[in-house]
Parts: sequence; structure tokens; C-alpha cells
Amino acid sequence: MSYQITMENKVAVVTGAAQGIGAAIASKYAEAGAQVVILDVCPKSCAEELLQKLSKYGKKAAYYLCDVSDSTAVAAVFAEVAHRYGRVDVLVNNAGVVADWDKSYAINAKGTYYCSEAAKPYLEKAEGTIIILTSASVFSGGTGIPQYVTTKAGSYALTLFLAREYAKAGIRVNGIAPAVIMSKMLVERFGSEEAAREHYKTVMPLGRMGEPEDIANIALFLACELSEYLCGEVLIADGGRMHIG
Repeated sequence: MSYQITMENKVAVVTGAAQGIGAAIASKYAEAGAQVVILDVCPKSCAEELLQKLSKYGKKAAYYLCDVSDSTAVAAVFAEVAHRYGRVDVLVNNAGVVADWDKSYAINAKGTYYCSEAAKPYLEKAEGTIIILTSASVFSGGTGIPQYVTTKAGSYALTLFLAREYAKAGIRVNGIAPAVIMSKMLVERFGSEEAAREHYKTVMPLGRMGEPEDIANIALFLACELSEYLCGEVLIADGGRMHIG
């Protein structure tokens, strides 16, 4: 009999999930049976294709327009989600930006904290888990964007801080630190997906760049019972570049 990961009867909130890594995580959770709730600043129309895809897994995903840097709005949304579904089991703090210093700090660091604090009372009841998306650039200093590296370092530090604080409430907090993942930004930088993939063939020890689904697989692991003894761990997902590259 094969082992199957299931998120049936779980409610998972994923921030910044209209596209990219967040959308891949939302899809993976929906496929595993979770009730998915997406928070994003994009109009709902931007995610219609994704929402239709998620509905094919059996549950209609919810979509809330929410700026995670607005603590009042965040608290209201989590209260609404808890009222609507009766629980919150998983929070994925995925929302992030490449912007100026103030906006980067507001979203990448403060937004992560606001969402975690707003979700805490509901996660405590469910003995739930929080997953924070930080960045491998925190360890390497790469990307060439100081405000991004600095504020992602803030989300990394928050992972450790919240893991220590929330463990007392039975909430596990872990993180994922991706490196180069296929995105619209990379396509624009290299001119095409093919060019980006070709470039990283010789850069990454595994011979390829990462895909959003690679991160989604790790997020599924961190949300399920297989990782229930992990707390305060940040998994570096970079195809081996940091350790053996």
C-alpha cells in the first residue's frame, strides 16, 4: 500500500498566491485536498485561471484582496476566513516584492509578521503550521538588490523568532529559502524561458534551475505530518548551489 500525503479537512492560507511560487503551492495543497484561501493585492480577475484549476480538485478556493502590509486589513481577513471555514491549519507567508526600501520592508518583513500574528489564535486551536518564504540570497548576499536581501533576511530572522515563540502554543514555524526559480522576472532578464534555462544548466549542480513546483513540493512536506518534528528549520532550495556548487 503506497503512502499518500493528504490535507483533507485542512484550511490553508497562502499569501501572494495569484502567480509564481504562491500559485504552485496553492495548487499543490488543493491537489492534496486542502481548502485553499488565497490572499493577494492583485484583482481577483488576475487569478481566474488559477481559481478554475483549483476547483477541479474538488473544493472552490477562496480569494481575498488583501495588502499584507496593512495589519488591520490582515486581521479582518483572517477573522473572516476562520468564521467562514471554522479553522486555519496552515499559513504560507509567500507574499514578497522587489521594490524600494520602504515597500520591501513593509511586505517582506512586516507583512510576514502581521499575517503570522493574525493567524496565531486560529493556528493554535488547530495545532497548525506556518511556512515562511525567505531567500537563499540571505546567505550569499546575491541578487544585487540590497533592499531585497536585507528584508528577506528579516523574514529569515522572523522564522527563527516565531518558531521559538509560537512553539509554546503548539504551532510549528519553518521556512524555505529558494534560489533561482523560473519567473516572469527571469524571463524578462534573459529574453525567454529557454535562454534562462540554458544559462543555469552550467551554473546549478543539478544541471537545471528551479521551478515553482519544486518549492511547492517542499511546502507540502512542511505542511504535513511527515515534518511534524521540524521547527525553526529553513530549508535551502537551490539545486545544491550553496553547498556543492
